[in-house]
Parts: sequence; structure tokens; C-alpha cells
Amino acid sequence: MKKTYSFFIKFFVLAILCTTTFACSDDNDGKINGAGGIDVQPGMNVVGRITDGTTPMEGVVVTDGYSVVATDADGVYQIRASRKAEFVYISVPADCEIPMGSDGCPAHYQPIKLQTNKVLYKDFTLKRTGVKKNFRLLALADVQIDTETHVTRLEKEMPKIVEYVKSLNDQPVYGISLGDLGWDNMNIYPTYKKYVNQLNIPIFSVIGNHDHNQLMVDQDADADAEFKEAFGPTYYSYNIGDCHFVVMDDVLYKNRKEYDATLTTNQLNWLQKDLSYVDKNKLIIVGVHIPIERRNRNNQLTNKDKLYEILDGFNHVRVLSGHSHNNYTTTHKEAPRIEENTLGAVCGSLWYKETEICNDGSPSGYAIYEIEGNTIKNWYYKGNSTPKDYQMILYKPGEDKSGSYPNDVLVNIFTWHTNWKSVELYENGTLKQSLTKNIKVVDPTAYTALDGDMTRIETNNDHMFKYTPTSSWSTIEVKAEDPYGNKYEGKITK
Repeated sequence: MKKTYSFFIKFFVLAILCTTTFACSDDNDGKINGAGGIDVQPGMNVVGRITDGTTPMEGVVVTDGYSVVATDADGVYQIRASRKAEFVYISVPADCEIPMGSDGCPAHYQPIKLQTNKVLYKDFTLKRTGVKKNFRLLALADVQIDTETHVTRLEKEMPKIVEYVKSLNDQPVYGISLGDLGWDNMNIYPTYKKYVNQLNIPIFSVIGNHDHNQLMVDQDADADAEFKEAFGPTYYSYNIGDCHFVVMDDVLYKNRKEYDATLTTNQLNWLQKDLSYVDKNKLIIVGVHIPIERRNRNNQLTNKDKLYEILDGFNHVRVLSGHSHNNYTTTHKEAPRIEENTLGAVCGSLWYKETEICNDGSPSGYAIYEIEGNTIKNWYYKGNSTPKDYQMILYKPGEDKSGSYPNDVLVNIFTWHTNWKSVELYENGTLKQSLTKNIKVVDPTAYTALDGDMTRIETNNDHMFKYTPTSSWSTIEVKAEDPYGNKYEGKITK
């Protein structure tokens, strides 16, 4: 009888141990002792361990988009995830390689589907590489493909971008795509990935208004389902060097023609929690699609004041945006420490015919940032098909298309801002004027290339200048220097 009793006791204990051991699966029936010996705290429903393959990683920031926590000394995180949460994701540490998925995109997240009274276990394995203090950033805006014609154009343009990025091989290069990856085509993302992945660098993605499903009217939370399936969460952070990147979704979508430039309250709450783990002296780069402020018009983020409040105290903040298909830099009026670079589009003016031009006369293109520590040491806009030093275009008297400046030379400096060191104009080799007063006028090349279609042409183009030459002019030359010491020149002859 004792042997029989002892047998049943051993069997019972073994059964308990087996139950505990296999509680590491997502379907663990609510057991609290899970994978790797994690003691799940009461109320927690998503837990996991983050390691470098062998060693637990402490201090890695983890979120479900609502709560934000950091791993403990054992590499363990525990979250009471919101029932609305669709992902659990990490803010990739600066000393780790960006994890990449089989689709060639960053794999910093895992989908979750919460179940009542069950705990989900989601582990992450990272690769330590050391902190890369110096690196370059490729910023694309508005690739915006839809039709076969667009894809054919992208197929021609991408090798040019790839070739230039490969030439920057003295430092690591990372990428960010600032929204409107597609053009209201929810099935285009595999094609987009096919071409953008030719760059062979990690590229994080921002959601744009045309990345929402236009069939979802007044359903912002559902209109981004296809984007999330392809690229993961629409707001998140990651770290490279001494830079903390934040990607936000500032499109509150109503329908294809109506949307607000707004950050939801939930995103702002998340951002405040995320930044609580970030040193105030880090460089903060915020990626959005719709500009937060615009130098050349009054459109702005509806709740930018709350964003400024959250960013207050951070000493180095740069915003990158797209949407406008033209270039302009804005110093934020109520937060002058924040500079925003709104970039011209890879697709130019929506792949119009065979043109390679944006609506402000800038070439179709992208931006390159050179980052050292917590400082942007240099940045410039680069045309897909134009050399790095092509940064301006000059027009002779009589070439103005607006009718306002028939006798003037017009000068278009694509990324000019009020903080440029100098813009000097020479007539017949003699310095005549420092150009400091910009004007708003359509770019003549854009007007001609876009067939005078004013729905495609930027009428608020304010990186323009005018000069009235003497009757004896034969050459006009402009020499300009930006805040980073880059010097550019343009010249016309009579």
C-alpha cells in the first residue's frame, strides 16, 4: 500500500512540474510560472525575456503602445497590456544591431492577441554591436507608388539611390521613410519592399495619409490595418548612437480627402513615458508624415503645444516630415530650439509623366544626414539624378511665369532657410547684393514641366529670391553657404 501511495505522490508531483515547464507557450491557461522561470506578477498579461543570445539584457525599453517598462537584471519585462494593444515592441538599444525580418524590414515588434486570463510570452533576442557614435541617415519622403507606371519609374530611380548610398561606405547608413509609401493601394507594400530593400540598410517606416485604407471612412483605428500588417506599429522608438528616434502617426484619418494633422492623446501619453527613459542630452529625431509646422503657410499640427510640452528640456530636437512634395525648413515659432526639415519627394510631383521634379522646382530626391554623437553635423538634399552640389537654379529676366517679375533674375535655392550663412549675388563678377529677402513665386521649371497645372505646382514657394540686373549684365552668379559650411553656386549668362 505504501508503494502504491508513494507512486501516486511521485506521479502527482511530476504532473505539476510538467505543467509548469510547458507554461512558456502563449496558451498557458493563466499559469504564473512561465518561460525561463519568470514569476508573473499579478495582473500582468504579456511577459518575456530579452537577451543577447546568451546574457540577459537589463534596461531595454518595452511597450505595448500604452504602457512602457524596462527589463530587469534578468532581462525580464512584464506588462499589463491594453485590450487595444496589437503589438509588443522594443526600443532597440543603441548598442544593438537593428533586428531584421525575413521581409527585409525592422523586426522590433511581435504581434499579440490577448486572451482572457492568459499570459502571453514574447521573448526578444538582440545582437550586441557596440554603440555607433557616427552614422548617416537616409531620409526618403513620399515614394508613393500605385500603378504599374509608378513601379516602372521607381524601378529606374532606385538604382541611382542605391549607388549613392553605397558610396557612403565609410560609416553605417540607416534609413527612414516618411510616409506615403503607397498611394491608396493597400496591396502595394510587397512591391514597395522589393525595391526599397535594394538599399540593403535598415529602413524604418512612417505612416502617411495615403497609407490608410480609403474604404474605412471615419475609422482611423481600422484604416491603418494593412500598413500595420506590413510594417508593424505606427508609433515607436529606437536608438542609434547618441540619437533617440521617435516615429509618430500624425494622420487622424477620416477619408481620402479629409484628415487632420493630429497626434492622438494615447500617442502623446506613450511618448511622455517613452522619453522618461531618455537622457535629456540625447539627439531626438522625430519622424512624422504631415509637417508639424510650415514656414510658408499657416497649416500646423492641431495639438503641437502638447508635443512641445513633452519635448521641453531636450536640448537637441529635429523633426523630419514629408507630405508636401517640396522642400522647406521651419524653425518652430513657439519652440525655436526645434528645427523641422520638410523634404521633397522621391516621386517628385506624383510621378508626373517623365518628370523628375518636385512642385517647387527641387529635383525628385531625398536627404542625407551626417550624425556625430548627439549632433547633426551636416545634412543636404540630393536629387535622384542630380549631383550633390545641385542645390539651386537661376532664371533670366523674362522667364518668370507668374507675371510679377518680368525684368528680374529669379533664384531658387531648394533648401534655403533663414539660418543660412550667406547668399551673395554677383553681376559680371562684381558682388552686387546679399540676398536676404525671400519672395513667394512659382518656380518656372516646375511650371513648364508640370504643364502649368496649378494643382501640382507650389504657389507658396518661398525659397526664391529676385534681383533686377543692370542693362549691361552678361553673367549672374550666386554663391551661397548653408549653416553647415556647404558652399553652392549657380550661374547664368545672357
